[in-house]
Amino acid sequence: MRRETFVNALRNLDLLNWDSVHDHSDRTFYISHRAHGKALDAMRRFALPQAKAELRVAQEIDPSLADVKTLLQASEFLTELGLNAKTRASGLARAWTIIRDTRSTLAGAVHSILETLTCERIQHLLPADYADFVDSAEKSLHVGYCCLVLNRFEEAHRKLLDYLTSHSEESHPRLWGYFGDACYKLHRHDECNSGYLRALFMDAQAVDIKRMRHPDLQRIFDELRKQHPDKTARALLPIHTWLEKVLHIPKANTWLAQVIREQKFDHSRELLLYPAQRYRQFALCLYIDQSGLHGDIDFDARVEMQRLDGGLFRRYLEGVAKLEGNSQE
Repeated sequence: MRRETFVNALRNLDLLNWDSVHDHSDRTFYISHRAHGKALDAMRRFALPQAKAELRVAQEIDPSLADVKTLLQASEFLTELGLNAKTRASGLARAWTIIRDTRSTLAGAVHSILETLTCERIQHLLPADYADFVDSAEKSLHVGYCCLVLNRFEEAHRKLLDYLTSHSEESHPRLWGYFGDACYKLHRHDECNSGYLRALFMDAQAVDIKRMRHPDLQRIFDELRKQHPDKTARALLPIHTWLEKVLHIPKANTWLAQVIREQKFDHSRELLLYPAQRYRQFALCLYIDQSGLHGDIDFDARVEMQRLDGGLFRRYLEGVAKLEGNSQE
């Protein structure tokens, strides 16, 4: 069951009208689907014992209901986490971290159901204007991400932007990535570029890359992962998104000025032995050279890029030459 399918199922719990059902087979179909609908409604309220009971009824009446087994697995998982109808939003946020960490081990359909149910329940429990981390102590799950999971992209955009602009002194690369996702789905291209740039050049290691909605970013990362370990692929991702013109860096902007000023650039030979750190520094130098933040460093960004990786630096210069040629046409 794809996430979109499950979200739609939650939105459409209106069942068949009993008065329109005439023969026995239709009545069996009606009863099984009614139990299935009751189970979904109970799961939304985290009334898990009721949900499991209704799912078993539906399964006994109509074993052909393909998603009942998946829903039962999801209900059992939520029960094992100790969740119920009285669990508060902060408790659900802590449970979400466990669900997140099991993404690679759970079946995709089960994980989608778990995350969708948890995010919807959190949204139900929080005030409509809430735009912060669900658990202020742990700061793992932001309500804007819940909106993304539920395909509420306008709401996700608003809540993430409200938080990021009011906490501009803090670094939140993961949230900037989610902001880019919301903008991509809303076709707000400049904001999308801004969000992804800040996320990837700020700290690509902290970004939820596997959840990114932009297909070209996913494609580039998948190609890099075939050649490099995960950390190195992440460090290379911002560089290659610029080289392949997926993202562009506006001139004379100061988005990452604070990050640049706080960065401790390592000019030692030992840095060359650590690919992830080396390409992280290369990416920041690329950003400096494109944005014009040279005044915030005390070295030549291009000389440093050449030292870090001569071949990649030549590709960068080729990209710069093409950009300058296009601007003169």
